[in-house]
Amino acid sequence: SYMTKKAIQFCLVGLLMVTFSLTALAAGAGDIKWDKPVPMAERIAGQGPVEVIPADYDDYGVKLSGKKAMLTGYKLPDGWKSAIGGVKNLVLTNSGGLKHDPATVLNAKIFEKLTGVHLDLIEMKDALLWPKSLSVAMARSTDVDIFYSTRSMLEIPHMSAARWIEPVDVLWPPEARALYPEKLLDTIKGPDGKYYGSPFCLWAMHLFYRPSWLKEAGVEVPNTWQELVVASKKIDDWAKKNKGPDFTGMVYGMGDRDQLHQIWSMTTFSQDKRIMVDGKVVIDPDAWGMMTDLWTKGGMSKESTEYQWSSAPEVFAKGKAGFIITGGVYMKNFADPEFGTGVENDWDVTLLPAWEGVGKKGVAVAGNDSWMMNVSISPEKKAAAMLWFDYQRSYQAQFNELYLEGNESVINAVYEHPAVMKEVSRADLRRPTVAAMIGESYPPGMLEILDVFMEYLHQVALGMESADAARTKAQQEIDSIQ
Repeated sequence: SYMTKKAIQFCLVGLLMVTFSLTALAAGAGDIKWDKPVPMAERIAGQGPVEVIPADYDDYGVKLSGKKAMLTGYKLPDGWKSAIGGVKNLVLTNSGGLKHDPATVLNAKIFEKLTGVHLDLIEMKDALLWPKSLSVAMARSTDVDIFYSTRSMLEIPHMSAARWIEPVDVLWPPEARALYPEKLLDTIKGPDGKYYGSPFCLWAMHLFYRPSWLKEAGVEVPNTWQELVVASKKIDDWAKKNKGPDFTGMVYGMGDRDQLHQIWSMTTFSQDKRIMVDGKVVIDPDAWGMMTDLWTKGGMSKESTEYQWSSAPEVFAKGKAGFIITGGVYMKNFADPEFGTGVENDWDVTLLPAWEGVGKKGVAVAGNDSWMMNVSISPEKKAAAMLWFDYQRSYQAQFNELYLEGNESVINAVYEHPAVMKEVSRADLRRPTVAAMIGESYPPGMLEILDVFMEYLHQVALGMESADAARTKAQQEIDSIQ
């Protein structure tokens, strides 16, 4: 039965915790002097000029030459060369296609020029990343050296509790931590309090809308979640009447666990509540009511139950929806005529809604993408992986994430760079959204909990179950997992 399977899974995780005691940092990384030639914080915070990218950085089928970025700044630590031995390449998983990730490509090329280590980046659909990482880790395989984590606060507790990833506390002394928001660093910690990752970009969410639709339908830009339900319904009615049956009021990546966790956090945190209550995951009735209202009373499309994080914005970009909540990276993408084919010069963006009577806008969980290191790889590969972690969190790499790609930076100081202030779209929205993010840590079973959450939310969205009955059943199943 379902429950027996779950019980067996938990026993297995328990056994793994007992069986595999923590491995000490291997010989390879032990040779690295992280505070030489200059102290670590200074070493990773170095800045170079913003310059035109030459043709020898074009790789992985992505053309970067002619664009501008920061090609220098970071300094490698002393002892790195002997530490990595003969390592010439590392295998990493990547979330989605690299054509969407110019900063990843550029930073990989910069790293290769610095160290001689080539990164084999495996492009994977987001939905396959987690099962693939799990199967490699469980088999103690060395086919993948570094796992991509799209939701580190959900995945790191699970992977570290099972001892499948390598702790990297040596990278996080207090003076290095001071460069990053504390709430962000909490998302790369395991339940044992050790650090297991290196954050390399932030996924901050915003409310995008079509100004011409709102104007024609006589709808104001919503400031609260309550107003969004009403506005999306009005836009949905208007669009179906004036545009056609395949147009909709609102889309969202509701078939994607990470995106579900995001909207669950938004509707909970904006009330000044939390998902974790006394160490347990609790579905707040008001947050659940708001999410289900978007369908039952609002204009959210039924198709949204099937959309992933990348497919919902494609629907908006084709001009088929009035509202979408999605990542800040789409400020760049919707403005690109090749992507935003149906929204050219007719989209705008604002902070996430506040909760009526509470009044804080832009509040969501810290959506942190991170790297995790396979515990089973050789000491030399671990050393090389740690250098990649070290570089990716640097000011230089973080500048490229924001300036070149439009992801949010994990280093606050990057927002003060003159080129960012002058040239990056809507820094006025980006900064407060990053500042309003809330870090929350979850138990190792959180990904299973999100599957249960998704199943019952979809039942309400598709008219198969009432909101209250679905929440009660979902909470009972969640309690049995905990």
